[in-house]
Amino acid sequence: VVSTQSREAVVSTQSTGGIRHGELERAKTQLKSTLLMNLEYRNIVLEDIGRQVVASGHRKSAAQLCAMIDAVTPQQLQEIVERMLRNRPSVGAFGDLKHVPSFEEIEEAFGRENGELTNRISHFLLRGARAAGSKTGLVKH
Repeated sequence: VVSTQSREAVVSTQSTGGIRHGELERAKTQLKSTLLMNLEYRNIVLEDIGRQVVASGHRKSAAQLCAMIDAVTPQQLQEIVERMLRNRPSVGAFGDLKHVPSFEEIEEAFGRENGELTNRISHFLLRGARAAGSKTGLVKH
């Protein structure tokens, strides 16, 4: 998971990579579908109203939110990814933490041209630790 996230973030900033129109449209459709499906549940609608009113002083309709999602451009996402990559990553983990790649390794992956973790064993073991569901913990920056 870490390797995939770092690789996708880094590759999306490269001139040969970038965020493809089809990928962006699929992501927009998925986000709008999730939003609209969640608004079918009264408790989620009430929570949404409360959160929006507290955060912004008013509530946007589902149509307004969908229009905002539709307005997102590849260039905007590109700017956000580039800004995120200029900062150190935040890392959270659970399970047996001895199998989690070190923070330094994760940070280096985000700095590499290909975004790859160098220690593939750590990546493999991280997935295994999650499946085992052992004791919890947190790695943070």
